[in-house]
Amino acid sequence: MIGNRKKLDKSGVSLVEVVVSVLIFTTLILSATQIFKLVIDGQRSAIASQNVQESLKYFLEVTAKEIRMAKKDGGACIDVPDDKIFAVSSNALGDVLYFRNYYNQCVTYSLAADSDSQRFRIERDADSAFISPSKIKIDDLNFNVLNATSTQPLVTISLKAHALGTAQFESEMIIQTSLTSRYYK
Repeated sequence: MIGNRKKLDKSGVSLVEVVVSVLIFTTLILSATQIFKLVIDGQRSAIASQNVQESLKYFLEVTAKEIRMAKKDGGACIDVPDDKIFAVSSNALGDVLYFRNYYNQCVTYSLAADSDSQRFRIERDADSAFISPSKIKIDDLNFNVLNATSTQPLVTISLKAHALGTAQFESEMIIQTSLTSRYYK
């Protein structure tokens, strides 16, 4: 009777095979999650850089147009000497640029504190407005005027800014540009 016994069916899964399968599955899921997190972090960093670039691009377009059309003061603006087009001074946050624009308004470019940020502010006569968004902090703003007594002085603007948020998504940028007045009268 011993020879007539049926062989036992051993087609089941052992405990070792189950543990190995669970470990492989867990490793794959954790790896995929980390890759996904890296992609999301990279996208957030790129968006922060893009926001800073777009904000500074707008800032430079507005200031460039107004600086190029600046004209001699002629006694209209208190902060600008009569024979000059531009004047620069400093405050606690950085440099301040004064001039008279094409529409005979006295213009002041400066940094101003706004809640937990520093923003670029333009004052035209009695009106004042921020031109940089609250999500961008301008850390440093400098104006340098060369050939201040000529009819076409060169204004160099340099600034350092970053997006507010967590440290890894701040996206700091340093920009410098030079502009000349194109008003010849």
